[in-house]
Amino acid sequence: MKKTNVTISFDEEKLTALRLYMEQKDLQLEDELTKAMEGFYGKHVPSNVREFIEMRSGEPADPAPRARRPRPEKKEQTPTDAGGNP
Repeated sequence: MKKTNVTISFDEEKLTALRLYMEQKDLQLEDELTKAMEGFYGKHVPSNVREFIEMRSGEPADPAPRARRPRPEKKEQTPTDAGGNP
């Protein structure tokens, strides 16, 4: 897929500090920004559109993991919950 550049404004001193501390952890800002952009893409672009783009580009379609919500536990009714007298 063809790549494009994205330009943003950010405070120069903060950027210098960010790069300095990331280097200490053997991290590259560009790599981290790419991961963040992929996350934004996955979050905001509908899955059917992502699949279409992947099909057009010839990339294998990775099924997107769906976030699962835990089901609420069913509470067993006791005789007092059901309206009966104990």
